[in-house]
Amino acid sequence: MLAFKKKAKTISRFWEGSIIAFQLQNGQWEKGEITKLQNDSIYIKPLAIIYNFMSIDTLSIPIMGVTLADIYALPKNGVTVDYINGSFQMSKTGSKVKWYWIKSGWIFIVGAAGYAGLNIVNGILQNNFSFSKNKVKLGVSALVFLGGILLHRSYKPTLQLGKKYHLEILKLSLK
Repeated sequence: MLAFKKKAKTISRFWEGSIIAFQLQNGQWEKGEITKLQNDSIYIKPLAIIYNFMSIDTLSIPIMGVTLADIYALPKNGVTVDYINGSFQMSKTGSKVKWYWIKSGWIFIVGAAGYAGLNIVNGILQNNFSFSKNKVKLGVSALVFLGGILLHRSYKPTLQLGKKYHLEILKLSLK
């Protein structure tokens, strides 16, 4: 059994036949069915499903072996990894992350830019726009925009292996 742990607590478990997605040290994503577990490595059969306009195709990729030391990160719960444009990538549209638009800061960025733009356009159309009259409104929208940028830069959809998170292969035996 492959156990993904946060310090001593097990977050998730994988067996032969389980689907796993992970990022390698070089930044490349892999996703597939675990076919074999050994002391320090796993073997997966990549699952490449290509969605076309009128059909769904499955690409056959040979089984690959990966050592646990080569695995850099695993996606957080709700983040999906799909086969897109010839390689595995994190899917932004198929993810099921709760509060994604707030956590990633996009709602603040778009809302602040829209508010500032609407304020400027309305002032220009009414021929009474001046930065001195609207400095509070534009200042607030600039601060909200900056807060959204900071949230976006700090949001990480992966759990990086290292001191806090690690993978362990546990041998289960029936005696």
